[in-house]
Amino acid sequence: MPIRFNRIVLVVSCAVLSLALNETTSAQFKPTMNLANDKPIDPLMKEKRKETDEKYRETLKAIPDQPQKKADPWSNMRGSTPK
Repeated sequence: MPIRFNRIVLVVSCAVLSLALNETTSAQFKPTMNLANDKPIDPLMKEKRKETDEKYRETLKAIPDQPQKKADPWSNMRGSTPK
């Protein structure tokens, strides 16, 4: 009797594992989410986006350019006078 019970548990476990793996792999191949908007954009929303983009570009132009400092990781290790 215990051997038969172990076989049943093994078969049921394999079936559950097979179904679980099948669901996860099939989820990779089913494109259910559409990121493309098929709806037309509202003209007011389009104008609002354009204004926001223009303000963003103006803000970027207002930021002053910072001079790029060369990175020298050994600057602390070198002495002030060359040998």
